[in-house]
Amino acid sequence: MENQLTTFNSKWGYYSIFGAVSMLIGAALWGSTGTDLWAALASNTIDSYLSALAPVKTQLAANTSFWILGVILFAVGIFIMGDLCTKNKGLGTLAKICGNIGASLGIVSFLIMLSIAIQIAPDNSPSAVLIAKTIGWIGANMDSLATILLIGASPLILSLGGSNDWVPNWLAIWGYIAGLVGCCAIIGLFVPSLSFFAFVILPFGIGWHIAAGVVVTRKK
Repeated sequence: MENQLTTFNSKWGYYSIFGAVSMLIGAALWGSTGTDLWAALASNTIDSYLSALAPVKTQLAANTSFWILGVILFAVGIFIMGDLCTKNKGLGTLAKICGNIGASLGIVSFLIMLSIAIQIAPDNSPSAVLIAKTIGWIGANMDSLATILLIGASPLILSLGGSNDWVPNWLAIWGYIAGLVGCCAIIGLFVPSLSFFAFVILPFGIGWHIAAGVVVTRKK
C-alpha cells in the first residue's frame, strides 16, 4: 500500500509544476496586452481601460484559459500533497479545502474580468464604466482571495502539515514566507495602499509550488 501511494504521488507531483507553468504563460499573455484592471480601478481610469481592451480580446481570452488551467492543476497538486501529510492529516485536509475554494474563486474571477473585455468593451459610456467598475472590483478582489488561498495559505498549511513528513526544512521555510506575505495580502484587501502584496506573493507562492512539485516527484 505504501509503495502504491508513493508511486502515485511521485508521478502526480508534476501537476503543481505544470500548474505554475500554465500560470506563468497566462501572465505573459496578460502582460503582452498592456492592460491592467487593477491599475485602472486604483486610478479610476476605467473608461480608458475599456477603450484599450478592444484590440486585445484574443490575448485576454488565451490568458484566461491558461489561468483557469493553472488553478485547476494547482488544486490537484494541493490535493496530492495534502494526502502526503500522513502525520498531520488534519492540516492536509485543510490544505485541500483551501485549494478547492481557491481554484473555484479563481475560475469565477477570471471569467468575470474577461466578461468586461468580451461583453462591455470598447463601450466607455458612463453606464458601461459604472458596470465595468463594479464587476471589475468584484473580479479583482475574488482573484486576490484565490491567490491568497492557492499560493499563500496552501503552501503555509502544507509546510506545517508536512514539516515532519515529506517537506524538507528549506521548503517549509519557503512556505512560511509565502504564508506571511499572504497574510499581508489579506490586509491589502482592506487597506488599498497595501494591495501590492497580492502581487508580491506571486514569486514566493508560484515558486513554492514548482519546488514542492519537484520534491514530490523525487520522493521515494
